[in-house]
Amino acid sequence: MSEYIAAADALSLILDQIRPTCRQESVPLDQTVGRILAESIDAQRDAPPFRRAAMDGYAFRSQDTPGTLNVVGTIVAGTIWSKPLNPGDAVRIMTGAFVPTECDTVLEQEAVQGGRTIAVVKTIKSDRNIMQQGHEYLKGTRIFEAGTPIGPIALGQMAGLGLATIPVLIKPRVLVLVTGNEVVRGGTVLPAGHIYDATGPLLKALIDELGATATVRYGRDDKRSLYQSLARAGHTYDLVITTGGVSVGIRDYLPEVLSQHFQRLFWRVDMHPGKAMAAGLIRPGLPVLSLSGNPGATLTAWYLIVAPVVAKLLGQPYQLKSITGHLIHEYPKATRETRYLKAHFIKHADGYGFDVSVNQSSDAIRSFQDADGLVVIPHKSPPQQEGAVVQGLFLPGRSLGQ
Repeated sequence: MSEYIAAADALSLILDQIRPTCRQESVPLDQTVGRILAESIDAQRDAPPFRRAAMDGYAFRSQDTPGTLNVVGTIVAGTIWSKPLNPGDAVRIMTGAFVPTECDTVLEQEAVQGGRTIAVVKTIKSDRNIMQQGHEYLKGTRIFEAGTPIGPIALGQMAGLGLATIPVLIKPRVLVLVTGNEVVRGGTVLPAGHIYDATGPLLKALIDELGATATVRYGRDDKRSLYQSLARAGHTYDLVITTGGVSVGIRDYLPEVLSQHFQRLFWRVDMHPGKAMAAGLIRPGLPVLSLSGNPGATLTAWYLIVAPVVAKLLGQPYQLKSITGHLIHEYPKATRETRYLKAHFIKHADGYGFDVSVNQSSDAIRSFQDADGLVVIPHKSPPQQEGAVVQGLFLPGRSLGQ
């Protein structure tokens, strides 16, 4: 195992080369979901900016109750009552409307019979059914810190602040270079001996989902063209990811290209599937991560190494949640490298069980769709017996099965 670098050490080496993006732009509010806030946002006014009726009803002085009150008018949302209100006066008021200064309570409409007068038979406490000015936040309150990911709820809050454009970080640019003479893009005729590319579209979707932006290009198994593709990327991108051409086959040129023309950081990781991985620097601050061409191996590397790198570009944390549980079936293989097995996570009365009976092939994507997470079998482990205690890593967005 001396020639393999631990996955955690590989990640640390790459993260040391990453500087989060600080470039920013202003975009329309309705285009901000999925973006990262570039500047902190403070409330420019109280929210709500005035006292509002929380229900349809009648506004009056609480000190005038119990008693019979004269209804002198109606206030609907979007209007202001500008006339003075005398003791014993009430106004009908609609939800969300401005509560007159003289009034300190709103009695819900269902509690009285409406007309020119209303009879209030008991004392009504002040502040009933009134949303106070600034009850959500006051002017000057820090609403969002710089670096906050913007989701629909955050967008709604910013809309409520009256903001039309928002300062966000410019999305880091990631090049996905798919290599392999046998790889064919979807939508074209598939010649004999060829396969459709899954890793390119898969990585683009994962990268875009995190908040960066990916471009997929295709390269041949040729040293010169690989070098040229990587060299050109140095002028445009913040990160380069390659797939394929990184193992020990006669046309696996990427480790050699990284060593000869760039700065190679490592080759081969203690991670199965996905051990055929290399990384280097095209220039200072621009890493290239070279992954296996098998989609399942690519996904393992994505969750353990690549996703945290993309997240750091965005200034965001990324860590898979870990739990301890036991295997519900034996795993009969001895382990040379650290194995990351796709698994169903099942909650039992006595803890958590891991079912690793899903397809573990390195070219399988569906097993990731079916799995809740990864089970870690440390390197140089013997076959695992049923009940063996192991670590589990949740895949993003997954929870315990029943």
